[in-house]
Amino acid sequence: MMGEKLTLFSFPLPPLFPGGRAIVRPFYRRIADTGNADVFAATTLLVVLGTSVLTQLAGLSLALGAFLAGLLLAETEFALQVESDIAPYKGLLMGLFFMTVGMEISVGLFFARMRVIVGGIALLLAGKAAVMAAVGPMFGLSRLVAARAGLLLASGGEFAFVAFGEAQAAGILPAPVVQELFLVVALTMALTPLLAELGSRAGKALGSTDMKALAPSEGEAGALRGHVIIAGFGRVGQIIAQLLAERLIPFVAVDVRVDRVQSGKDLDLPVYFGDAGSAAVLHSLGAERAACAVITLDTPGANYRSVWALNKHFPHVRTYVRAHDVDHGLNLEKAGATAVVPETLEPSLQLASAVLAELSMPPEEVQAAIAAFRKSHLAELQAMSKTAGEEAGGKERFSLGYGYTVDDDDEEGGGNVESYAEGGGNGVGDGGMTSPVPA
Repeated sequence: MMGEKLTLFSFPLPPLFPGGRAIVRPFYRRIADTGNADVFAATTLLVVLGTSVLTQLAGLSLALGAFLAGLLLAETEFALQVESDIAPYKGLLMGLFFMTVGMEISVGLFFARMRVIVGGIALLLAGKAAVMAAVGPMFGLSRLVAARAGLLLASGGEFAFVAFGEAQAAGILPAPVVQELFLVVALTMALTPLLAELGSRAGKALGSTDMKALAPSEGEAGALRGHVIIAGFGRVGQIIAQLLAERLIPFVAVDVRVDRVQSGKDLDLPVYFGDAGSAAVLHSLGAERAACAVITLDTPGANYRSVWALNKHFPHVRTYVRAHDVDHGLNLEKAGATAVVPETLEPSLQLASAVLAELSMPPEEVQAAIAAFRKSHLAELQAMSKTAGEEAGGKERFSLGYGYTVDDDDEEGGGNVESYAEGGGNGVGDGGMTSPVPA
């Protein structure tokens, strides 16, 4: 009997999903083209009932068929509309489902088998939380986040009632054991709000401790003089930090993402947790004694706040910041940036030089073409910067590009833009890096 049930259980599942997708998607497309919401909702009901009838004919339950229909529809592009259609009935249907489950739970059984039930609850919660805490870091989660997720996911799920019911019907599990398992799952689901609150409070307590440990203290940066502040320890910030470290140039980095800060700490780098737009954090980093600051944060707003804070509270610190686009660069310039570097310029030129070299263009011609384009592009950026400064009626900074001041004689070929375009720059302040030309 058990083998027959298992065979019937496994028979409809392999062809169900590929066959169902091949039928359901074209069918739903036809229904969607009609634009009739009532027919669309009725189609969803038809799919659910049809799948349930198929599973019943296979000797399984109607509930399992409804569950499989949900999985089938979730993989289609119509899932959001289906979810919207059933939203008014979702609470009612779930209430009916849990009412039927609750009617099968025996309170007398709980008191009669209290030790077994409580032990099962503890084993389920601890086991699922431990698995999540162990697996979470493998997928990039911090241990704290993984532990909180483990508490949220530790309770049993409603599909357990369907699975255990099918196991009882197939004779795999005896009825008394299924009743005890129902109790364990139901009680762990009832504990979900308490587990969520426990995880939230533990996260706040441990998180505040972790943040304080990762935040900079005034004593740690007290010995630094003439150092570089790196705001943002992402990919760009890490490359800059590596270049500075190789040349023994002192620096300190700050970021608001704990995983980045922890990765820097693991490498014994001076990386701290904090908001680079906060004057207090900048003071803790020794901004009043810093030579310059590099702003490489993820969002335009964060970059703007950091530049503004440095310009307001530590105006002697020269700020070098990457811009997402020209408009962002103009805003950063107005905030007081010393040099604004478009993040798409140099990668584009390096890719172009590699393509030209692949097309058998001589290296000197590649370098000349890249230099000419860079010179023209930077001149355009500086012209825009000058226009924006004049319209704003403020001090002309001309930082858009690489922080150059464009003189009138630059148009004749004798200024800083041309010296950079010919490869004369050796730093960001002097013109940034020269794009390598493949040999």
